[in-house]
Amino acid sequence: MIAVRENSTTTVPYEWEYYYDYLDPVIVDESKLKYNKYSVVITFWIILAAFVGFLFLTLTQMSRSGNLPR
Repeated sequence: MIAVRENSTTTVPYEWEYYYDYLDPVIVDESKLKYNKYSVVITFWIILAAFVGFLFLTLTQMSRSGNLPR
């Protein structure tokens, strides 16, 4: 808020500066979305679980097929 003073006897007019951060976000109707709102999160966890499973199988295969000293 920026105060502009002209006289001390009159009321002080104020100038307001608005930034994008202070604006309200856009309201989204949940029923009109193309995908379920949790589909991105579910897809992320499925891909993460598949990656961990693939990594586990790859490391298991590498440890079984190598010539390990006994």
